[in-house]
Order: sequence, then C-alpha cells, then structure tokens
Amino acid sequence: MPRLVDLTQGFYEGMLSYPAEWFPKFSVDRQMTPETDPYGTKRTFSNLHLFPHNGTHIEYRLHFYPGSEGINAVPLETLIGRACVADLSYKKDLEPVTGEDLEEALRPVWTPGDRLLIRTDYLHRNWGKPDYWDRPPYLTVSAASWAIENNAILVGFDCLTERPGDPKSPVHHALLAANIPILEYLANLHELTEQVVQLYALPIKVDGVEAAPARVVAVEQGSED
Repeated sequence: MPRLVDLTQGFYEGMLSYPAEWFPKFSVDRQMTPETDPYGTKRTFSNLHLFPHNGTHIEYRLHFYPGSEGINAVPLETLIGRACVADLSYKKDLEPVTGEDLEEALRPVWTPGDRLLIRTDYLHRNWGKPDYWDRPPYLTVSAASWAIENNAILVGFDCLTERPGDPKSPVHHALLAANIPILEYLANLHELTEQVVQLYALPIKVDGVEAAPARVVAVEQGSED
C-alpha cells in the first residue's frame, strides 16, 4: 500500500531565519478575526508576510540570472515523478557533498531524467539552532556537475547549497544555468524507507519571482504483498 511522507519544512511565527538584516522573518497578521467580522459570521482572514527562502521552497533561474525564467516557468512534469535518494546521513558538520558521493550512493538505481534528493539529516538534527547556517554539510561543484552530467531534472536536499561564507555561489550558478530547479530545506528525509520514491514538489504559482514555497511529498510504493 502506498505510504505518504511529508518532506516540507513549514512556516510558523518565530521560525528560524538567516541572520542578516535583509532577510525578513515570517509573520502573520489577522486582517479579520471572528470578533471584527462585520457580518457576524466569525470569519478569519490572514495576511502572510512570507519570504519563500525561509522554509521549503524551489528556486529557478531568475534567482541568479536577471531577466531569465521565474518559478512559474518550471514545467509540471519536472516537479512530479521518479526521485532517487542519496543517503549521505553520515556526513559531519561542514563536510562537503561531492560527485563521488552521489555516484557511490546512486549508481545502482539511477536513471537519467530522475529527480535527485540528497539526505544528510542536517536539518532534522539542527533546525532551530542559532548556528544552523554556520556548520552544515554543503554541495560542491562536483556534486552539481554529477547532477548535470547524469541528467537530473531537479535537485533537492536537507543541507545547504553552498559552502558557508562562499559569496560566489558556484553550485547555484551551475544548476540554474542547466535549467535544474533547486529544492531547498527538505525535511523528514530520514523517514523514507525506500531509495526510489514518487515525488510531488509543487511551488505556489507566482509570476515574475525567483522562488516560491512548496509542499513536497514523497510516495513510497511499499510491498506488493
């Protein structure tokens, strides 16, 4: 029987946010409450102050390439389909994820055109800690090259995209130049029991923006018995 696993790190007031002045925090305003409903029907309306890069989100080319395609240009067939999980949960703080790591973890199951999910369990172990962005495992250019050369059509992970402190963002540039959407801040990859899953990663459809929050679900097929 199919099993659903929610891979989404959701949004909530007081959630962790990158420690920079330009990085806004998530918040909620009540535009109408049951007490202020003019019709007396006790409705609630909320205004979300939502910066997509706070929680699970998908980024596309406009993030690093001005004038290029935004998140609404990602094809639906890219966002839904077969995904392979590279279990790199042995990775320690500040340990890089390399192309060699991906080759070793995925070669037995990988098919060109798959979606790549990289599991380190860093978010699972460290979400909410003030030094979250200071010591994560991170992707290397060789990992991005592996994804490109092996025709990954989407790359997602629960660590960070770049080495902390690297202002050049070479992994973002490589993947987005190859038209590969980047799925950041995945949660609950440790709950998966199968290496190959059906992935549903659907961002909010917004015109003219580089990224949007996404609800991400993996479906495991389970035993045929």
